[in-house]
Amino acid sequence: MTITPSRPRRPNTAIRSRRRPAAEPRHSLSDPPIPVAPPEPVPPAAHPPAAPSETDRLEDPTTLRFRHAAPVRGSRRAPVRRYYLGAALLRCGLYLGPLSVAVAGAGPLSQVAWPVPLLTLLLGWTAAQALTSAGVAVARRGGPAAAARLIGGGFAAVAGLWSALVWVAPTALLGPHRVLALVIGLGGLTSLATVTAAVVTRAAAAIVRWSLPCWLLAGIALAGTAGFALPIPVPIDTLLPAAIVVAAIRAFRPLFLPGKPGRPARPTGAEIRRGGGYLIIGASQAICVGLLWRAGPSGSTMPFWLPLLLAVPILEALIGWHSDQVEAALDATESGADYGKRVRGVTLITLAGLLPPLAVGCALAVAAYRMPIELAELQGTRAGVLELAGGTLLGGVFAITFLLAARTRSGVAAAVAATPPLAVAALPLLPVPSAGALPDAVTVLAATHAVGLVVIALTATHRQR
Repeated sequence: MTITPSRPRRPNTAIRSRRRPAAEPRHSLSDPPIPVAPPEPVPPAAHPPAAPSETDRLEDPTTLRFRHAAPVRGSRRAPVRRYYLGAALLRCGLYLGPLSVAVAGAGPLSQVAWPVPLLTLLLGWTAAQALTSAGVAVARRGGPAAAARLIGGGFAAVAGLWSALVWVAPTALLGPHRVLALVIGLGGLTSLATVTAAVVTRAAAAIVRWSLPCWLLAGIALAGTAGFALPIPVPIDTLLPAAIVVAAIRAFRPLFLPGKPGRPARPTGAEIRRGGGYLIIGASQAICVGLLWRAGPSGSTMPFWLPLLLAVPILEALIGWHSDQVEAALDATESGADYGKRVRGVTLITLAGLLPPLAVGCALAVAAYRMPIELAELQGTRAGVLELAGGTLLGGVFAITFLLAARTRSGVAAAVAATPPLAVAALPLLPVPSAGALPDAVTVLAATHAVGLVVIALTATHRQR
C-alpha cells in the first residue's frame, strides 16, 4: 500500500467558499471554467425593474453561486464518479507485481539466508514510501520525467547500498551464494522501483499490463509446487529477471522520451521533511512484517500473508472513499462548522470500517488459547492462529497509518507506525514476563490498532493542513 499524499491545504480555520459560473458542470473538480458570454446591454426602461426572484438569480449566467447551492428545479445532477474504486483496484494490481516476483523466485530465495529478503523489503519499501511522497510533488512541477529521474536516482542509491552490504556482509548473513543474494536484492529493488514510478507518473494501468509476465511465471511456479507438471519445461529463473527489467523499462519510459528541456524540479524543504516522515513509516511497516514472519513457526508465511491479501483491497477502497468524501465536503459546505461536522460524520463511518480487523484479530488471539486440548496439542496450530491474528491486526494498523498520511498527518502517522517496533524492542527491558515473541507482537499490534482508532477520532477536525 503506497502512500500518495493528497493535495495540500492552507491551515485556515474557516472554509473558503468556492464559486464558479453556473454554466460549469457541478461535478467538475479540475476542468477550467466554461466561458460564458456577457449579457447584451439592455436599454433603460421607463419604470424601474422589479427585484429578481431566487429562481431568476440562479438561472442568470452572470451570477456566481456556490458549488453546493441547490440546483434549479427540474435540473438533473450529474452522476457521481467514484474514482477511488478504480484507483484502489489499480494499486492492488500494482502490489501483485512484487508479490508475483517473490512467488516466482521461491526457488532462489530458498538458497539464501533469511535476512536477504527481509533486508531487501526493508530497503525497498522504505525507499518507495519516501520517494513516492517527494515524487508526487516533483511531478506536479516538473512533469513525469523529473519525477522518474528522482525515483530512479533514489533507487539507484539504494541499489548501491545493497551492493556494498553484500560485498562486506559475512556469509552467515547472506548464505553460501553471495552473487545470488546480490541478484535477488537487485531484482526486488527493481520491482519496487517499478511500482513507485508507476504510482508517481500515473502509469499504473500500463504497468499492471506489463507485469503480466511476472504473474504468469508465478502461476507456473505455483503449479509446479502443487504437482502439476507442464509438458514443456519453463526456465523461470532465466525469464524472471527479463520480465522484471521489461516492466521497469516501461515504468521509467518518461526518461527516454524526447521533451523540452526545463528547469529541474527539486523537492522543497517541507517536502523533504514530509518524505522523512514517510521514510519512518515505510521502515516501521517493513520491520513489523519481519517481526511477524520470524516470530511464526519455522518462518511460515502462509497464515501471516493470508489476512493481509484479503484486507488490502477492502482497506484501500475504504481509505479512498474517506479521502473522496473529505474532498467533497470542501464543496458541499459553506462554513467551517459545517465542514467539521461533515468530516466527523465521515470519520465515524470510517472508524466503523476499521473496527472489524481489531475485533477479528482479538477474537483469533483469544481463540488461540481457548481452543480444545486435542487441537492445541497439534504442532504449530496455536502459532498459526496467532499468526492469522497478527496479520489481521497488522492490516488494520497499515490502514490507520495510510489514512492519517492521506489526511496530511504525516507526523502522527509516523508515530503510530513506529509504535509496534519500538514497543517490541522495549518489552525485554520492562519488568513483566514475556509470553513469547509471537504473542508479544500480537499484543502490541492490538494495542496500536486501538490507539490508532482513538487518534483518528481525535484528528477529525475541520483544520486540515
